[in-house]
Amino acid sequence: MKKHYKTYLFVALAILGLFLFSSCGGTGTTVYEPIDGIKKAGDVLVWPMAAVMWLIGKSIAFQNYGLVILFSTILIRTAAWPIYAKTNDMTLKMQLMAPEQAKLEQKYAGKTDPESNQRKQMEMMQLYKKFGVGIGGCLLQLLQLPIFLSFYQTLQRIPKTLGAEYQFDFSFLTTKIFGLDLFAGRDAGEFQKWGIIILAVLVGGTQIMSQLLATHRQKKAKLESQSTLPAYRQPAPTDTQKQTEMTMKIMMYGMTVMMMFFVYQSTAALGLYWLVGNLYSTLQAYIGYKSSKKRIEQLKAKI
Repeated sequence: MKKHYKTYLFVALAILGLFLFSSCGGTGTTVYEPIDGIKKAGDVLVWPMAAVMWLIGKSIAFQNYGLVILFSTILIRTAAWPIYAKTNDMTLKMQLMAPEQAKLEQKYAGKTDPESNQRKQMEMMQLYKKFGVGIGGCLLQLLQLPIFLSFYQTLQRIPKTLGAEYQFDFSFLTTKIFGLDLFAGRDAGEFQKWGIIILAVLVGGTQIMSQLLATHRQKKAKLESQSTLPAYRQPAPTDTQKQTEMTMKIMMYGMTVMMMFFVYQSTAALGLYWLVGNLYSTLQAYIGYKSSKKRIEQLKAKI
């Protein structure tokens, strides 16, 4: 663990830096400074995203804000795909490691003396090294968060550029889709209010659907990885694993409720962004699942 301390520290600092650059903690009353002004340091990620969205709006989106959000979400999520692929690789490595880990757990079952615990930890570390499993790969997924938060900041601040002299003025956009004003919140009338409520429900539903499908595939993959083991050697879930699973479920539903609340409190653009993002993530996970068997064979050969 000590050998990898600097690596873990570097990853943590990189994530912290990206969060700061994403301007997720700033109050930012505008998306961008005036043409002759100075950009804030926190806009390092917001500015490029705004530029991309402005160009999309001027070209392939037919000056429609809904299409701008659709194309931009797909583009940004696709650009972040390598991070997802690395995270998926880590999951597959853990699946490959599962049978040997089960043997190790069986070997030291009931042995709680300090010497046995130390030997078990050493063998476990050798197992992690053999399969290339480490906390650094798990932290990679967090690198996506500053990107998505920057997109969120851009959506929140775009309406404030209208009628002012900014480098990216989005006043040319058509902001309505199916009668719903993407620049407005729920206070813009009864139709707008119910439209945002429907968006919030769709965001919550697609979020839960995506998580349940991912959990189902993980369980199926785990069963397949242990299919060669006799039933008596397949480890039963420990109390810690059960508690972890329960915690993950609570986090999943808690995050879903939080997302729905944010959609209800924000402009309709945020709800559309998260809805498109959830659908894209579901498709991304499906593609990853379908290609997993081929990737597992490649990892087996490499290991």
